[in-house]
Amino acid sequence: MSEKTTKELGYVELEWICPVCKTRNPGTQKLCSGCGAAQPEDVKFETPEQAQLTTDEAKIAQAKAGSDIHCAFCGARNLATAKVCRQCGADLTQGKARESGAVVGAFDANAPKKEVKCAACGMMNPAGAAHCSRCGAPLSKAAPAALPAAARGGGGMPLIWIGLAVLVVLALGAFVLMGLRTNDTLATVSSVHWERSIDIIAPIPVSNSAWRDQLPAEANNVTCRQELRYTTGDAVPGAKEVCGTPYTVDTGTGLGRVVQDCEYQVFADRCSYTTLQLGVINTNVVQGEGFAPEWPVSNLSTQQRLGDRHERYVCEFHDDKGTYSYTARSWDEYNQCQPGSRWQLEVNAFNDVVSAQPATQNER
Repeated sequence: MSEKTTKELGYVELEWICPVCKTRNPGTQKLCSGCGAAQPEDVKFETPEQAQLTTDEAKIAQAKAGSDIHCAFCGARNLATAKVCRQCGADLTQGKARESGAVVGAFDANAPKKEVKCAACGMMNPAGAAHCSRCGAPLSKAAPAALPAAARGGGGMPLIWIGLAVLVVLALGAFVLMGLRTNDTLATVSSVHWERSIDIIAPIPVSNSAWRDQLPAEANNVTCRQELRYTTGDAVPGAKEVCGTPYTVDTGTGLGRVVQDCEYQVFADRCSYTTLQLGVINTNVVQGEGFAPEWPVSNLSTQQRLGDRHERYVCEFHDDKGTYSYTARSWDEYNQCQPGSRWQLEVNAFNDVVSAQPATQNER
């Protein structure tokens, strides 16, 4: 995963809800506008419903200065730049800085406007309002809309698909069991046959791909197109900037720092090409019966040469239940498959020979 860079978009004033009267207050406001209670030390800031970036230079400077400090003696909240408490005059070196750095939530200045209903008189008010415009009662934050069942991942897997999955598993299990189950039988060699082959190799065009700056000198039929080569957290000339959803980070001052994580996609020419490489162009095959196998004769051109050799030796058996075909593991084993000789076979449910060996004198 590539690294990302964090871009600052600005600052937004957060809000806090008074634990006494539930009035929503601006984040920088130290006393509740509804009941006058002091902002608690452990209050949680939230993003307003209709958040907008602030242009107030004083508030921006306050946010950049650092977290507010709560006096160790009276608990009053002071600016980070203060040396003594504004309420009791105590030295703030023993004070406790507010926690900061937590993500408050996503930021969307273009979010559709919402309304909240006043619990006292029923008046609909803008979601960002702290008090009802009709009766002045404090307004609680609008509750988020419930997600539909599909979005919550409800519903589960239909029973018919579960049933089909069970049937497939059972069928696979039965297939494996049939392949593992074997029976022994005494069979007679009815015939033998062999096959030998030799690959013919020559230079052939082989397709490949590489970045333009990595093309081999012998590349032919080159065609290129722009593709994503890599992503980086550093701004690169010509790169495509891709940013995530802006979000708000608590600064500990009642203001939030709005940022978004961005990465830069670097595109380059990805080229398809061909080069000449040795490959199999043909395979000469000869087949026969008995115990005198031979290799095929190959007439080669100036660019051709012989490649790998392959050989296969097969013994055919029969008993009172049917016929069986067995590929010998070596020439020596094949050479023992004399027609009429008796062999002990291990055969699975698919009539495949799992193992074979000449029968002993007692088994014959």
